[in-house]
Amino acid sequence: LSPDQDTYHRPASAQEMSEFIEQMNSGAVTTLFIHGANPVFEVPKSLGFEAALANVGTVISFATFPDETAVASDYVLPDHHGLESWGYQRIATGARQSVLSGAQPVVSPFQAGTRATADVLIAAAQLAGGEAAQALPFGDEVAYIQSKLANLVGQADGSFAAPEINSFSASFQQHGGWWKNSAEEAAPIAADALGRELTASQAQFSGEGEFFFVPFVSPTLGEDGANIPWLQELPDPTTTVMWNTWVEINPETAHELGIENDDVVKIISEAGEVEAPVYLYPAIRPDTIAMPFGQGHTAYGRYAQGRGKNPADILGMHFNEAGDLAFAGMKVKIEKTGRQQVLSRLESRIGVYGEGMGEEGH
Repeated sequence: LSPDQDTYHRPASAQEMSEFIEQMNSGAVTTLFIHGANPVFEVPKSLGFEAALANVGTVISFATFPDETAVASDYVLPDHHGLESWGYQRIATGARQSVLSGAQPVVSPFQAGTRATADVLIAAAQLAGGEAAQALPFGDEVAYIQSKLANLVGQADGSFAAPEINSFSASFQQHGGWWKNSAEEAAPIAADALGRELTASQAQFSGEGEFFFVPFVSPTLGEDGANIPWLQELPDPTTTVMWNTWVEINPETAHELGIENDDVVKIISEAGEVEAPVYLYPAIRPDTIAMPFGQGHTAYGRYAQGRGKNPADILGMHFNEAGDLAFAGMKVKIEKTGRQQVLSRLESRIGVYGEGMGEEGH
């Protein structure tokens, strides 16, 4: 987390997560701190993260809201909300300059029981004494950040300069960060890139279904916005659906299967099955179905809990060369359930694409 480190922040790949879960199952992880993530909800069930928690001696969550991972933890030490917090990280911008990003609270903590995670760890180190206390000899998170910014004070090639740490920290907060003015390395020359022969491996798909399955992150809820009612009520920009999960199916394919809008279908993969109502979407391929992430919580407050389904529940353990889950690398089956669930949509029931209009309306 130190701003002057040489590496960038990045999430672990699915394959790295799978390897870590193996360590959890082996008993190698005795204490697990979880901050800024909800792996019980986000990690595919097929990886077995939730079950592996039982093999960890102590699980401590710093969740700001009672999500699925917090419920499964032994202790919850709630962090401040992002608007109440200090922040700092080295970020990748696509430029050749080093960029350090900073944030500061814009409001005072609203809840009396929250505390900055960094302050908790610093206090714990002081109580532990010995090497832990020596490694974190700071009064609070602000003092820790200043200690990491101190070596930048004398650098002349920065976006701003200051004679000492207090004025430098003030400028760091005012500008939202610090960056070098000159590039640290030359940009690679890629003029001959198109002249080289490009090779690609044959696509491989798991499962025996007839439909390619494409999960995607909801542009309104993201992966952690389902507990916020105004985000739930914000219509999806493509379907205008609110408050629920849907399955996008091409109308021609749906009619061949005898499926209409709002029909609940069961999606079956090699890893599991989920049910959700249908939205007929002409822009999707006839051999493909799609489903958004964001809903399907079993905790996370009254606006999120028990609403919709989580497509991560049916994703299998298939990784690409980068160690991530193979995107759209799974095939699934569809079964009709005989039930209907009317989706809340901002558009009229006639619809943007002419649903319900007779021949005379065309």
